[in-house]
Amino acid sequence: MKKRIRRIYIEDHLKINQIILLSKNNTHYVKKVLRMKEKDKLEVFNNQKYVFISEIIEIKQKTIKVIILKKEIRNIESPLSIHLGLVISKNEKMKFSIQKSVELGVKKITPLISEYCHLKKKSNDFLNKSKNWKNIKISACQQCNRNIFPKINHPESIFSWCKKTYKYGTKIVFDPHSTLTMNVLPKKINYIRLLIGCEGGFSRLEIEKIIQYKFIPIKLGPRILRTETAVIAAITALQIKFGDFN
Repeated sequence: MKKRIRRIYIEDHLKINQIILLSKNNTHYVKKVLRMKEKDKLEVFNNQKYVFISEIIEIKQKTIKVIILKKEIRNIESPLSIHLGLVISKNEKMKFSIQKSVELGVKKITPLISEYCHLKKKSNDFLNKSKNWKNIKISACQQCNRNIFPKINHPESIFSWCKKTYKYGTKIVFDPHSTLTMNVLPKKINYIRLLIGCEGGFSRLEIEKIIQYKFIPIKLGPRILRTETAVIAAITALQIKFGDFN
């Protein structure tokens, strides 16, 4: 069995034969978590369609140096572009939902504020959450072999996001009270704006207004799903039907 090469993210322009001194965080990860040694191979990505195969050339107490040996084109992005509008839920649920949506291939995530969302409306709360969400995104891409990051937008209100108009694509809101299923969707879709609520779901007034913005209300099945379960189930179902889960 071919040994899996470990991956790290470096936020720099990279080129062949370049020698890189790893950051403090990457040094700790490579040395203490992965327990790698000199001459071990390492895969580096930097938010491009390339991966850079590298080798550890020096390990000291607090520093690690690697050299870039070669680069390879690797594109595993889904042909289905999903823009996920995700109402902000409690901390761990939100982190989990972002992590899994990145692993499942979404292209863009916009955190949303709704009637039942969990958010202290303070600028520092936005800032702290955004930093955490960025780290989760990087970690998820590192784990699942994605080389290009999905974009995580600044939080906005649910209706300001819903009312934005696009010339193409399909808009879907998952609503457990709907009578419609995914069978009503077109046979071929390349772009989807997907809206998923938090633990309390949407108020009836919100759902009515969301539908007025031409979102198709779809139910995933007969059971009421937790928000983090709905994220996984919805994206998986869409990737099977329109994306690259085949």
